[in-house]
Amino acid sequence: MRPTARGWTLLAVALVLYFFANQTQVGWLYVLSAIAGGIWLTALFIPRGMLGRLSLVRRINGAAMPDELELYAGQPVTLDLELVNAGRMPALQVRGVEACPFAPVADRTLPFFAPAAPARASVQLHHETSSARRGWFEFPPVTLTTAAPFGFFSARRQVNVPTSVLVLPEYRELASLALLDRMPAAENTFAQIGLGGDVVGVREYRPGDSRRHIHWRSSARAGQLIVKEFAQETQPGLTIALDLRAASVVGVDENTSLELAIKLAATLARYADRRGLPVTLAANSRQWPAPFGPSSWWALMNYLARVQAEGDESFADCLQGVATQGVAAILTAPDQAAVEPLVELRRSGLGVLAVVIDPAPFLPEGSNLPDQVEAVTGMLAAGGVSVRVIGGEPDWERTLCAEDEHA
Repeated sequence: MRPTARGWTLLAVALVLYFFANQTQVGWLYVLSAIAGGIWLTALFIPRGMLGRLSLVRRINGAAMPDELELYAGQPVTLDLELVNAGRMPALQVRGVEACPFAPVADRTLPFFAPAAPARASVQLHHETSSARRGWFEFPPVTLTTAAPFGFFSARRQVNVPTSVLVLPEYRELASLALLDRMPAAENTFAQIGLGGDVVGVREYRPGDSRRHIHWRSSARAGQLIVKEFAQETQPGLTIALDLRAASVVGVDENTSLELAIKLAATLARYADRRGLPVTLAANSRQWPAPFGPSSWWALMNYLARVQAEGDESFADCLQGVATQGVAAILTAPDQAAVEPLVELRRSGLGVLAVVIDPAPFLPEGSNLPDQVEAVTGMLAAGGVSVRVIGGEPDWERTLCAEDEHA
């Protein structure tokens, strides 16, 4: 509770009238002073009483419980507040501010005004916005204020409506994707170094190798221990490798190369999931380790909704031990260190798609950044890797669907 400018004025009038009444001993001045002071004291308790019995119910897209929501970034959102008055007196001229943490910056603070909330009734308040950001969000308390009925005092109260929302990343439907459309459905025709049944070669013994795999004849000829290398059958499916180095992210707020990379990963995972192919995530982050092995659609989207760019681990680290026939590597910025590991995967017989995000659209005007996109994409293409360069175009899903020039 605090007096408003009008309240201070009324109090000053009461004191001035009392001063003159005391000096002149005029009775009607005492009466006027008493009336002004009485109104001031009466108004002191009314605003607080109006707010004391108010509560709020929040509904997002018609759902009061966050577990019932399936919200994706980029979707329109209806935000409804029900102002419930459980008191015996009406609440008048109630103002409030609803803060929607996932809305666009311009709509993140949503003020509202309820002229009257009748006693033992409720008032519906409606807002329309959109979900501009992915992630896990918690709504802060709503601040209610009123200066009714006379405007002499302003009461303020915070009403907590615990609401947590998971906003999943945006994805788009692809008409085709050569990397997966040409993938053998069941049997593997590619040999990769591993622990399968067929021997594909020999090499020098390394600490940790099983002695059962020693090739004794070759060891006798070479004068040192030689072990057998076996073919490992890869499985049908897609591994999505995501570069999460903080230094590779370009842009600010929601307009960053990482946010575009998340959308691309979700889009690729959606296409593979629709085809019934298992999807595995790989990421170079200790703070945000990717789920182990193939994941469900919900697990994939849950991870992509929360993950952030942290650390400086090499992107090549997450490309080791790939056991699926297809690999889609999403580079949040051109990275020459990732070229050789991707080319090596292609040489081993895997299908490899490199999606390189052009940083230029995410840079402020006038920024100078060495153009490495052409150099990196050229080296990848020369190694047989399919390459897609995606920047600020609104229909980037068409770029993903494009056929290779040599196809």
